[in-house]
Amino acid sequence: MPQSESILSKTTNFFDLYRYISGDSEVPGIFHFWSCAALLSAVVQDRIWVEKVRGEKLYPNLYIILVGPSGLGKGMAISQACRLADSSVRIPKYRGKITFARLIDRMGKPIINENGIATIADPRLWLVMDELKNDVGSGILVEDFIGFMTECFTASNYTLNTGTRTHGDIDLVRPVLNWFAGTTESWLYKVLTPDMVETGFPARICFIFGKYTGKLKPRIRYPDDRDFIWEHLVARLYNIACQQGRCLMTQTAEAAIDKWYVSRKVPEDEALIPSWRREHDLLLKFAMINTLADGGPLVIRHMHVAKSIAMISTMRQYGEKILTAASATKETKESDVVGNWIKKKGQVKHSDLTRAMHKKGLNAWKVKLSIQDLRQKDLIEIGTTKTGGGVYLWKG
Repeated sequence: MPQSESILSKTTNFFDLYRYISGDSEVPGIFHFWSCAALLSAVVQDRIWVEKVRGEKLYPNLYIILVGPSGLGKGMAISQACRLADSSVRIPKYRGKITFARLIDRMGKPIINENGIATIADPRLWLVMDELKNDVGSGILVEDFIGFMTECFTASNYTLNTGTRTHGDIDLVRPVLNWFAGTTESWLYKVLTPDMVETGFPARICFIFGKYTGKLKPRIRYPDDRDFIWEHLVARLYNIACQQGRCLMTQTAEAAIDKWYVSRKVPEDEALIPSWRREHDLLLKFAMINTLADGGPLVIRHMHVAKSIAMISTMRQYGEKILTAASATKETKESDVVGNWIKKKGQVKHSDLTRAMHKKGLNAWKVKLSIQDLRQKDLIEIGTTKTGGGVYLWKG
């Protein structure tokens, strides 16, 4: 196949080939890139590691959340990664709705196999959620879930003692959890709270934002040799799943990390400090993933560090946005909803605005308070239509 020979002669990098088989569609390319990262980290689980601290293993497990409006293709990106994994290897995966209590049971209780024999509990899991709003819920459910996920992210070197009301104490022995999910920006801002920021939850997550490009593509255009490259990646994934051992690092790679680490500017906002501090761990995780993507021995090289720094930069550009929204009060968030609607429309009548906000759960009094807040911030003004009616105008 001339085309397959062409792409494989240009690159064998797993990220490049994964993007190639994804075709040309309305799904943002950045979603496919980070879906590939989620796939690689889930497949390798805890079989490779680096030693940042002597005697402790840092694994490449990741929490990745794709953020974007409904219909953007988050589910399509997630599904392709899952299909490729299912075509190649058997890994413990849970896709769908789950509570934190059920998650603890899933990772800590012995499993009865097809022969009726109880097997040792496997605390390694790839947790996949196409839409957080549907799969996690709200209120106390999401708070308990996020609390557990926050603790579990860094529990890979010890036994996490936990439990549920139904099954009592459960010990998760060195759990390694990979989390891959999708959600909308509005739901994310609705559930994030200042308390979650203080516990360091956002600092553990790769929030990846996508948006509509405006280009309409009625169908996905795949390359002619897509199936051939798919099978190539299936075989590659099997080989990656067989990789095992400590990742070494060249001197030039170590020097590049040291230079990057000491040259970073400390954020002025204290709320960003936890994310800034955790960047070092994430950089090492990304470097392991990039090493796997290139194939060959488990040696982190300078080029892997350079790619990982670029991934950190992608995350950082959303960090302030996420933390600002999470730290905001409920009233501020409501003002943002009203303000975004006026900004979208350019100008809007009070009656039309009230009806629109009612559908979003804001009553007339909350709309009035939001209008006052937006006027004080000089973001909107009151204008007059040609017929003499009053409207809210966006100033920005």
